[in-house]
Amino acid sequence: METSLTIEERIQNVLEKLRPFLQREGGDIRLERYDAQTGICYVDMIGACAGCVMASTDVSESVEVMVLDEVPEVKKVELVAPKAEPSFDDLLRRLAEQQLAEEDLRRQQAEGKDGTGGEK
Repeated sequence: METSLTIEERIQNVLEKLRPFLQREGGDIRLERYDAQTGICYVDMIGACAGCVMASTDVSESVEVMVLDEVPEVKKVELVAPKAEPSFDDLLRRLAEQQLAEEDLRRQQAEGKDGTGGEK
């Protein structure tokens, strides 16, 4: 483990590992902040993941497990509540992003890739 990195940088490294899976669905994740006093890492789901009913499950079952495992200073990962309801334009943009992600996934599958960087 690289100890010269800050806690925030180490959290970012973990999020980078998760990012391709979220982006495949038109979403993403962002580190909002890390509170060193409480050990709580706050993340924000963005894109198609923002406001998704599965976002809190994804954070608790995937993001938190990986962050806690790789950054022991973090005691908990919490999802930041969406700041505002998405506008109609935001919804259209998210739908377009999701369609592009699905097309990209189908193209990768047709090329014989399994979506994780390896061959089937």
